[in-house]
This record gives sequence, structure tokens and C-alpha cells, in this order.
Amino acid sequence: MKQWYNLLLFVINIILYFVLIALWISIPDELALDIALTVFNLMLTLVLVYMNRERLSQYYMSQQFKKLTETLVSVFLIFCLLGVANYWAYKHPLQSDLTAYKMNSLSDQSVSILQKMKGELKFKLFARKQESMLWMPLIEFYRAVKSDIVIEKVDIDVRPDLVADYHITDAATLVLEYNGKRQYVTERDELNITNGLIKISRSSDPVVYFIQGHGEGDLSSAENDGLKFIFEAIKNSAVDVRPLSLASTQEIPFDAKTVILWGPKSALQPSEIKVLQRFLERKGNLLVALDPDLNQDMNPELRALLRKYRLNIRNDLVIDQKSFVNGSNGSIPLVETFNKEQAITQKFKGQVFFPLTASIEEVPEQLSQKKGKVSMLASSSLFPESWGETDIKEIAEQRVQYNAGKDHPGPLNLFASYEGERNKIVAFGNSQFVLNAYLKFGKNYALFLNSLSWLVDEDRLISFNLPIVQNEPVFISQQQMGIVFYFSVLFSPLILIGLSIFMYRRRRDK
Repeated sequence: MKQWYNLLLFVINIILYFVLIALWISIPDELALDIALTVFNLMLTLVLVYMNRERLSQYYMSQQFKKLTETLVSVFLIFCLLGVANYWAYKHPLQSDLTAYKMNSLSDQSVSILQKMKGELKFKLFARKQESMLWMPLIEFYRAVKSDIVIEKVDIDVRPDLVADYHITDAATLVLEYNGKRQYVTERDELNITNGLIKISRSSDPVVYFIQGHGEGDLSSAENDGLKFIFEAIKNSAVDVRPLSLASTQEIPFDAKTVILWGPKSALQPSEIKVLQRFLERKGNLLVALDPDLNQDMNPELRALLRKYRLNIRNDLVIDQKSFVNGSNGSIPLVETFNKEQAITQKFKGQVFFPLTASIEEVPEQLSQKKGKVSMLASSSLFPESWGETDIKEIAEQRVQYNAGKDHPGPLNLFASYEGERNKIVAFGNSQFVLNAYLKFGKNYALFLNSLSWLVDEDRLISFNLPIVQNEPVFISQQQMGIVFYFSVLFSPLILIGLSIFMYRRRRDK
């Protein structure tokens, strides 16, 4: 009876050691529980040693114990090596994302931003334990890129003093600290965290003015023909965008990095053209889109101003009968190939469509007033499959065809950039491709934001993940992690130990 009693205590003692390992790894913050159970199990071990002291004293002198000691020392040294390797791997993590859309890793832009941040970067997470478990997998993505990130978790229930010092108002807030600056992030996604890193790594947000007063899209409207969602995407890209009326100002504010003139429906007055021209002459950048209007050209003065910068937005309608959106009869070109030598489209991948777009022509340098480099960034198909239609009657009667000497033969440029010594311009022949109606077409929005990022000299934002793209990392829940852990660390070793004892006894009985 006593032998079985000792055996039961011995098994319980061994199981408790495995449980202790699981507890110290899975819930290291519960120090009271971990320490209490560790002390209890050590005391149980001492009790077992005392109860079996006579048998153990004989066993100590045996050759078998000597071999066991050598084996245990070898195992201990192996565990030490594994511990050192595990610590090094923790400090210098490596990961590989095998998903098709790289859903479980940071974007290239986030990686680039982290690599450029020199010095100490702190991630201080103020949250309750359950909430912090949801944040940590995403934070670990950042630490995998920059291993020296200091991560600190603060339980808001335990440290109300720190909550007050940091003026925390939301239950789960990530505080980013870098070079004496702080940025608060309350939304758990890569976009907001990386935008926070951008903000603390630069002196101020670039200011962009959106021209209004000529029938441009409404930045506050959530209707299909509004621009609310692209406006929010601009703000989420750490850019300060403000509306501006050219008719009510003599000069565009000097804090402006870029001006957006997006699809004016009515003509700009000569005074407004002069305000815009003075802005360009003082090293201002411009993002402009002009929709085709074959009934009447409403903005000849604006087109003339752009021709000075070697960009001619024609008043035609691009027809592409090879690559187009189904049902459009070629009037909505679909583009998949982009200029790989210009920063805006260098790493851009995907499909973009331009509903009812005009073509853009490069003006020869000798015919323009400005010197600079013009880059055509996307084009239609080759002629005769694409051309620029100029006859509104053919369009109305849906019998479009190429007319030599009247229409423009393809391939036609759909948007282009100008880069001179003093400023930069990006021109589109269509403004509708970023309307609210196309919210689900993330690549349209990405192309717009890429262009704006290039103009405000924020190349590190180009091709950045957008809030409209519904791809989310696959995070394993705490319960799932627990199942994986206990089966791999606890139950599997116990099964192997049980099989070992069984095989040992079986061979010994033989």
C-alpha cells in the first residue's frame, strides 16, 4: 500500500512540474499563483525524498544513478543551449508570411519606416489583460522587424497612477514614444500604428488644400458621387487636408505643400488661374484631374497653364476595346501595367479602371515654358484597339469608331507626372475613379494616395495598406494558443514519458 502511495505522489509531483512550466510560460504575470505552486511542488519533492531516504541512499551509490546523473547533466546542458537559442530568437525574431496577399506581416512601407527610425522606440500598451492579448500579435509584427523595440504592458486596473500621468482616456491605448514625442493609437490595425510612427518621426504633417467652388466632389458627402471616403483615406495617411476656395483668397497659404484640383465642373476665373500659377511658381505641387466634356471645354485656361508644365490634358474620351470593364463598350479602360521607373507606380500592382477618362499628351520641351521630366504612368491598349474619341454624336448613338485626322490613335496616356526643379505635378484625365461608389475597389484609392504621397515628399507612404482593403491578419486566439501549448508542451511529453515507463517495465520483466 505504501509503495502505491509513494508512486501516486511521485506521479503528481512530475505532473505538477509540467504544469508549472506551462503556467510560467502562459501567465507569467500571475506571480502569486506561480510562486505558490512552485514552492508547494518543491516542498512535495522534499517530502518524497525524505520518505524514501533509505532507498534513495542505496540508489545514490549504484552504478545506475551515476549513469542517470551523467544523462541529466547532458540533458541540462542541452536545455541551456536551447534556452540561449530561444532567447536569441526572441530578441532577433524571423518570420515568413506564406499567405498569398501577405496578410500576416507588415507592409513594405511599415518595414521601411521602422528601418529608418534610429534610436529607442517604445510601445507602451495601456489595456486590461484580455485586451492586451488582442493587441500583442500585431505589436509582435513590428518587433519582428525592429527587434530593439521596447514593449511595455500596463494594466490600467493595477496602475491608475500611470494612466493618469499619460492622460489615458480609452480602455485600450497604445502609446508610441520616440525622440521625446508621444503618439496615442486607439485603433488596433497596422494603418493607425504606422501612421502614428510617421507622425512622431517627422516635425509636422504636410498640409494639402482641396480646391472647392467649381462643382468638385463634396468631401463630406457619403453619397455615391461624394468624396468622403477618399478624404478620410487622405487624413488616415497622416496628411492634413483642408478645403480652400480660390475665389476668396489672393494667395494659397504658404503652409501648403500641395493643392488638389479635382474635377472642376465649371470654369476657373482668370483671377483664380493667376492664384494657382503664383502657387506653382513658388515651388508648390499640384494634383489635378479634368474630366472630358465633349459638349464644351469649360477650362481652356487651366489646360493652357498645364501645358506650360509639359502636360496637355486633351478633351477627348478614351475608348479601349481590348481592356475594359464589362458592359462599358470600351469607355471604362482597365489598366494593369504601369510605369516601373517612376516612384508612384514603381511597386504598384493590381487593376485600376478609369470611368470616362480623357487622354494626356506630353508637350515637347521646346514648346513649353518649363523644363522638367514628364513620366507617362499608365496607358491604354495599342491602336487600333484604343483611341481618343472626339465625336459626341457617336458616343450618344453608341456607334463609336476611329476617325482618322479627328480622333487620337492609341496607345493613349491616362495619367502622368511632371517633375521640375521647383515643383511636381500629377495629372489625371478622370476624377471619378475615387468616388464613394468605388470604395470597394481599393487599388483606385491606392493610386490616388500614391500620387499624393509623392507630391508631399512622403515616398514611404506609397502603396501603403489602406483602411478600405478588408484584408486582416489571421490571429490565433488565446484559447487556441492554449490548446496548441498544452498538447505540445504538456500532454505530448506525458504520453511519451508514459510509453517510456511502459516499455522500460516490459523489457525489465522479460
